[in-house]
Amino acid sequence: MSKIYQEIWNSDKNGFSASLRSGEDWHNQNADILLDVQVESSGKRGVDLASNPLFYRVNEDKLRGQTYTTFIKLLDNYISRLNIEEIVTVEEQEEIQLFLDAIMPTAPIQLAREYINQELGENFSEQQFRTKLQRLWFELYSNFYQGKATNFCSGFEHVFVGEAKLPSNFRETRDATPALGEISGYHSWVKFYFDEKYRQVNFLGYKYDLDGNVVPQTPNVITLQMTQNITNIHGEVIAQLFKKMGGFFVGSSPECEIAIATVAFFESVHGKMIKDKKRTTINGAIYDLVMYRNITPTGSRGDLIRSFFPIFLGNEGNEVPPSNDTGRPDRVVVPITFKNDGPVVIARALPNPDGEDDGEEWVELRNITNAAISLTNWEMRDKNNRPEPLSGSLLANQVKRFAITRSKPDSMQLANSPGIISLYNQEGLIMAAVKYTRAQSGEVIDFI
Repeated sequence: MSKIYQEIWNSDKNGFSASLRSGEDWHNQNADILLDVQVESSGKRGVDLASNPLFYRVNEDKLRGQTYTTFIKLLDNYISRLNIEEIVTVEEQEEIQLFLDAIMPTAPIQLAREYINQELGENFSEQQFRTKLQRLWFELYSNFYQGKATNFCSGFEHVFVGEAKLPSNFRETRDATPALGEISGYHSWVKFYFDEKYRQVNFLGYKYDLDGNVVPQTPNVITLQMTQNITNIHGEVIAQLFKKMGGFFVGSSPECEIAIATVAFFESVHGKMIKDKKRTTINGAIYDLVMYRNITPTGSRGDLIRSFFPIFLGNEGNEVPPSNDTGRPDRVVVPITFKNDGPVVIARALPNPDGEDDGEEWVELRNITNAAISLTNWEMRDKNNRPEPLSGSLLANQVKRFAITRSKPDSMQLANSPGIISLYNQEGLIMAAVKYTRAQSGEVIDFI
């Protein structure tokens, strides 16, 4: 896995520094952003446990930079409600071009194009890449999620602005109680900052789905619960939207976020993601970068961006890959629960073959059911979470041997010292996991 996401982040000259605080003391009082995460949210729409705004302070002088001012002008070009026709005016087209003018020369965008060309096999000139960015982010399309069409979508609107999901019988009436709806998308710290400043959104508290790590020790991301008010032309609230769990990077510039998401899009196209996710590490924080492409009428993935956002998984601690694991910061050890009692079990393994290891290590899997099981998009992993992709099928009650190919430097390897073998299905769910002690040369280890 490449370090491209960290490299893009490092190249972001227009990014903001950010700081959390412990009690009353900020970790860095002079940071551009002071982020006040406060308390964990209740999980309920009407309960606000965060008495203060999320953004305690933002250095607005830096928001006057060209990539920010052109980005901010785009934020009010969209109708928040789903399936309402978006009419792109000449002025709005000009604003899109000005934004592209501003971001194209920046280092994050240049790095993204270089990586996409050199590592993913594309061949974009600078002008071709600009045209591709315009199409990916600003072209309007219909999305056919679960067979239901949502019209007038765009990647930019969903990711950076957000969309309102309202009841089908919603009507804009001035004398009615505000309707209740949900927020879809909305993954921009800049948008949230301005909406919070003008009282259009309310931060309800942080919401991290983490074991034992309630609050991350990184100020560069927030996962939260929030409400957003939708107003009519009179400034009256006609709907209140709720987001049970959402989040976004904090401090990254528009060009940095566009670059990271665009690389993720092309990695999705080229099969470099697992279930629409890419595991990576940025500044010591571990993320799954989620990239959803649009859904076509046939149910297949399209060639436009539907959504992009980071899922924070925790901070790097002691679980750093050992020195023989290529030194890659984005390969992390994931805690797992050991089990071997599902429909497919890990039967035997040869972790330490006689002679050279390359191509001689193997693992046997057994289907203990009375029906065939497809292993398409399944994978085995070692103790450092390095994968060995699987394919084909296991027939009813079949035992089948799979070679550990070591086809790439970051592929699965079975250690002679104590190790782990885990098995994941096509949805990324763990199906089996076993551990073994030091393996003698030529020793076959039985797990059932």
